[in-house]
Amino acid sequence: MNCQEAAEFVSALFDGEQVPGEAAEHIGGCANCGARMQEYALMSAELRRTAALTLARTGNMRQVPPRSITRVWLLGWRQTMRIPRFVVALAVFLLIAAAATGFVLVRAKEKSRWFQWTISGRDGKTIVRATTPVDSTSDPYYDIEAGMPGQEGAVWFRLRTLGQSGVAERIGARVVWVPRSASSDERTNKIANLRSLREREFLCVPKEKLFIPVEGYGNLQIEGQFQSSLPDNVRLGLYPPDDKFQILPPVILVRGDRMVAKADYGGGTYSDESSYFAFGAPTDGWYVVSTKPISGAAEGRITGNQLEFSIRGEKYFLLTGAPITFGAAKVWVGHYSRIEEADPHSGWKSTDDGTTPQLGFGQIKDLTSPDAAKH
Repeated sequence: MNCQEAAEFVSALFDGEQVPGEAAEHIGGCANCGARMQEYALMSAELRRTAALTLARTGNMRQVPPRSITRVWLLGWRQTMRIPRFVVALAVFLLIAAAATGFVLVRAKEKSRWFQWTISGRDGKTIVRATTPVDSTSDPYYDIEAGMPGQEGAVWFRLRTLGQSGVAERIGARVVWVPRSASSDERTNKIANLRSLREREFLCVPKEKLFIPVEGYGNLQIEGQFQSSLPDNVRLGLYPPDDKFQILPPVILVRGDRMVAKADYGGGTYSDESSYFAFGAPTDGWYVVSTKPISGAAEGRITGNQLEFSIRGEKYFLLTGAPITFGAAKVWVGHYSRIEEADPHSGWKSTDDGTTPQLGFGQIKDLTSPDAAKH
């Protein structure tokens, strides 16, 4: 196991969850992974230290937003820590030993998948509510960009979730204040350049307010909580349940800048763990989409109502009439001349008229000939 493969187990180990013995062994002998474990172990202590120092300097607790100062920090703590190395090493050793032997030092937590948060203005009034994956670092689909006008001007912000850190969620923030006195050109430039601003990082702890300072404006306020499943009040009528995918027409397959085929009928909802979806394009074969790896298949990504993948150097997009899933998902796409090559048990037979696109579904366990995928 290498560092990249073991990375996902470092935070799980710190949270008290059981990890594979191979991962525990790698983390225990790897300097890079050990350093990452040290960061997790020291974070909460440094937050408490920073809060205590700040309160002491103010001399008046009422001058500091309640329990907010521990949230407003920008990773400068890495340069200020002086902790005896043997103490950290002992803590890491105990965690690794516990994981390797099947015991944990703290009760394993239910895995957080979603972060539900509310962004409010300086007056405490809600601007926007959002539910995003705990880690949506590289997915612009989840960037929250909005503006709130007022009598004195408007505050604009671009926020995103960067990943869970202990009991908190890391928030990346770009914010700007546009006063009413600004000229039209200045106002346009400030808003247009919002995405190019330096991103600041904060920690948002559930049941505590996070204050994000905005020069010239005051503080944006954020409150959030972790969820193990997508809240029912978020899904609305457009999205399938967490463990389902849905394919609703029209379904359009695009290769490069050309439409390959369009199906205006059929569709359905299926399990994302045990079922596959297939699109049969006239004269172009079948594209089988699975959440499990298929030998010889291309890796793809579902975001909202779009599936994107590349085969033989050509980029493909499959677009549907409604979100396939809430958020994003990794899938594998195999290309076959006939559906029977992928699934001999399929009830969806390839047509010979070369004119009718088809939508098909089946069981992943029935994909008995994955090596037939063309690549």
